[in-house]
This record gives sequence, C-alpha cells and structure tokens, in this order.
Amino acid sequence: MGETAGRQQKKRLFGQIRQSLRAQVGLIVLLSYLLPVLLLGVFTGSLLLHRLEDQTRAAVTSGAEQAWTLTEQNVERTLELARDATYDGELTDSWQKWNDGAIGDAEYMRQCRNYLERKYSREPLVSFAACFPVKNPDMLMYLRSGMPGGSEELQELKKTTQMIGETLDTRCRFFSLHERVYLIRNLLNLRMERFGMLILEIDSERMFLPLTELEKTWNARTEIRLGAVGNQETEWDGLKPGLTDDGREKLVYIRLAGEEENALDLKLTLDRREQYKEIYTFRRRLIIMSLLLVPILVLLGVYLNKRIVKPITLLSDASRRIEEGELGVTVPLNGGDELGRLGRSFSHMSLRMKELIDRTYKEEIELKNAQILALQSRINPHFINNALEDINWQARIEGSENISSMVASLSVLLNATMAREDRRLVTLREEMEVAEAYIFFIQQRFGTDLTIKREIGEKAMDGVLPLLTIQPLLENAVEHGIAPAGGGMIIIRCDLNDVCMRIEIINTGKGTEKEDRERIEAALNGQPTGKHLGFANIVNRLRLIYGENVTIRVDTDQPGQTGVTIILPREIR
Repeated sequence: MGETAGRQQKKRLFGQIRQSLRAQVGLIVLLSYLLPVLLLGVFTGSLLLHRLEDQTRAAVTSGAEQAWTLTEQNVERTLELARDATYDGELTDSWQKWNDGAIGDAEYMRQCRNYLERKYSREPLVSFAACFPVKNPDMLMYLRSGMPGGSEELQELKKTTQMIGETLDTRCRFFSLHERVYLIRNLLNLRMERFGMLILEIDSERMFLPLTELEKTWNARTEIRLGAVGNQETEWDGLKPGLTDDGREKLVYIRLAGEEENALDLKLTLDRREQYKEIYTFRRRLIIMSLLLVPILVLLGVYLNKRIVKPITLLSDASRRIEEGELGVTVPLNGGDELGRLGRSFSHMSLRMKELIDRTYKEEIELKNAQILALQSRINPHFINNALEDINWQARIEGSENISSMVASLSVLLNATMAREDRRLVTLREEMEVAEAYIFFIQQRFGTDLTIKREIGEKAMDGVLPLLTIQPLLENAVEHGIAPAGGGMIIIRCDLNDVCMRIEIINTGKGTEKEDRERIEAALNGQPTGKHLGFANIVNRLRLIYGENVTIRVDTDQPGQTGVTIILPREIR
C-alpha cells in the first residue's frame, strides 16, 4: 500500500510538471546551462585556469624577486662605499697627521676633499659626499657637486648627523632630510676611536630604479622601507612574506629582509585583472566556443518565444491600451497552462471593468457637478449681503454720488453668482473682473486705510481657474484681517508656468490667534465653520475639481500677516 501511494504521488508530481509552464522552462534552461558548463567549465576550464594562475603567480614572484635583488645590491654597494672610508685608511692617516700637528688645517682639508673627489665623484649612486672631524665639526669638507640646497640646510644636515653619530658606533644608517636620502657612518681609527663623520647623499631614484621600473611596467604600487627611509606608515611587522592573492582585485607581494638596521623591505601591490589577462582571454574563448551551441539555443528561443514571450507581449500590449483609455480589450490566450488561465482572467476583468465604468461614469460626473454647484451656490448670498450693506452704508454717508458705480460693480458680482451660463472654469482675466468689482466696494468702505497691491503677470491672465476663487479669498482677508485691524494692505499675486498656476492672497491686518488657526485648519480639512464658511467652500470646490493635484495652504508665521496660497495644475485629470 505504501509503495503504491508513493508511485501515485510521483505520477501526480510529474503530471504537475508537464502542466506547469514554469517547470518546463526551468527544466529546459537548466539542462541547456549544465551541458556547456560541465563540458567546457569543469573539465577544461578549471584545469587550464589553474595552470594559468600558477604561471602568473610564478612570473610575478620571479620579477619582484629580481627587482628586489638588484635594489638590494645597490643598497649593499652604498654601504660598502661608506665602509671603505674607514677600511682603506686614507682619511684615518690624514686625520692622524692633523691631530699630531704634522699638517695644518688647510692641508688636512685638501687631502680630505681629494679623497672625497676621487672616491665618490664618479660614483652613480652618490650625489654628494662630506666629512668632518668630531672635535671640530665646523671643518666640514664636501664635494660641491650635488650639494644640498644652501648653507642652512647644510648646517641642519651636520647637526642631525652629529646627533645620530653619538649612538651609531661602527654601523651605517640611512635617514631622510628635506626629501633627500643620506647614509652616514662614524670614521674610526685603528683603536676603534671615533674621530669623524662621513655623509653620503644617495641618489634614491637610481638606487630604487629596478623597483621603479617594475612599478611602471606592471602599473603597480610599491611601498619600500630602508631603515628609517621610505614608507614608515605601513604595519610591516604584521605582513606575511610572499605573494598573496585576494581573489578579487589585488595581488600583493611582500619581501621582508629581516631585523637588520638597514634591511630593505618591499610591498608590491598589483592589479589582479591586469596580471591575469591570459585567464580573461581564455574565458572569452570559452564564450566563443559556447556559440557552437547556437542551434540548440535557437530552438530553445523559438520555443520560449511561442510559449512565453508572445503571450506576455500580448498581455503587455493589452495593458498599455487599457492604460491609454481603451477599455474592453481582450487577448487571444486559451491554453491550459498558467498563461492561458491568466489571459482568460485578464479578458474577463477588462470586459467587467468596461461594463462598470460605462454604468457608473455618467452618474459620478453628474454627482460631482451637483456637489460643485451646491457648494458654489452657498457662497452667493454670503457676499451679496455684504455688498448690499456697503451700498446702504455708502448711500447714507455720501448721498447718491457713487450709487451707479456701486450698482455696476454689484451687477458684476451678481453675474458671477449666476455661474455665467453654467461655466465652472474661467480665465484669470474674467475672474479678476469679479474681484475688481468686490475691491471697489471694500475701498469705498475703508478708503485710504486699505491698500490693494496687484502683482499679476500678463501671461497669468490667460490661465484657467474655477469661477469665484479669488473673490471669496479677498472677502475672507477683509473680514478676518483688514476689518478687525481697521485697515491694512492686501496683495494679490498670480503667476503661471507650463505646469501650474500659483495664486497668493496676503493681508497685513489683524494677526492670527490660536483660535483662528484652529478654524483655518478645520477649513483646510473641508470642515466649514461659521467664520470660515467661504474658505471651506473654496477648499471643497477645488478638491472636487482637481482632486489631490491642488495645493492649498495658509501661512501665519509672519507677525501681523496672513497669506493664502493656492497652486492649481494647468490640466484637470
């Protein structure tokens, strides 16, 4: 029973694989990949690549060893030149005669200079040579060719040499001063007594030339330490001698000479990719060999195109057409695999979507228009009553002189409240006619106590915005800012670009208190209150028309100033 159940489970599993397009594609791709990898990569590639890597490492190690050896020979040569000054005895004999009084200062200095000239002037590794007796350091004798910068630098060199020489004994020491490399040594007589100091300036470029040429040839970076000269920042004690391959970017060769005082240590860093050019060339050849499998890949491509690429392309094109507004698009996919089921579901969804939109679109548009008109109509009595009060007030004060002008302005306002033949959107030029009519009334009311400043670009006049947008903002500024303060300034600022229209209404009347800010926040959230009904209506109308594409904000940060900013997109979506 158990074996029968196992066979049935396997049969069901194979049946699912046969019915699953994803499993079929995965199996084919896996087999197509494993065949060339096993034949070319594992058996041929790995063996040859390891061989090429070994050859590259051997070449790098050999070249670095040779350059280090040649440089080490140059270092040893300079040390021998310093030792000869004691071993050949000429400087010792001259000093002994001068110390015994057999020769004078001038003759002693002449003999020392002759020795320096004969010994070091033609030596390519030495740029400058000098010596002086310990008991009279001012008797500094030197070759004038290759002399350091000036007398001050020469005196500094002498002081540094004296200080080091106190602890130097019979050894030689390299050190650097003002980017020059020097080798110094105590001059000793036959009784091993220190009687003088020898200074040799080393031509560092020539001494390290083998490593420098290697650095240029391999495009590498070298770090050298020679006693107290060279790179002292590198943690040499923690380095492992030999060649190290990080397997990604760098090959690093380390050569440590030991713990001797003048030991030559080398760290050579190379670009791994440049050194393994042959390996990368071989990999490219493997790619070329893989082209021999083109017939199989072509068959695989045809199969994948028919079974996967073509159906997905049909679905993609249909999705794009729906995105562009063409509803009810269907795709001819009726297979039994996942893509066939997806195609049928897609077609059903598209038809269903078209049906729902056709049925509800007109109802939603009509409802939206009704909401806009309802909100707009609520504004009309609000400012008409105020206008009539102003006319009555002006008539009592001044008689009938301005009655005709006020009535003309009132007719403009009444025309706007009648929605101008059901037009929801007007140009800024038309909207400003309504605003100017209202401005006439409030200027009659406040006189010189009210200043209206207009900052409107000519291009903005042709911009489109909802009817009765600016006039309610002006009324809000008068009732909540100018009137409580007894006067002030209102700035109307409008500009238009390729993306949006920006409208700002700023008043410098009464400042905003905490209670006012709470009411403003409620109005911005579309929740009308008694004092900010008009502003809340504007917010709701604009959001119904433009949705989330409209920006409305109130700035109360400036003391004694309140600004309303509205940013409208140029197109309604």
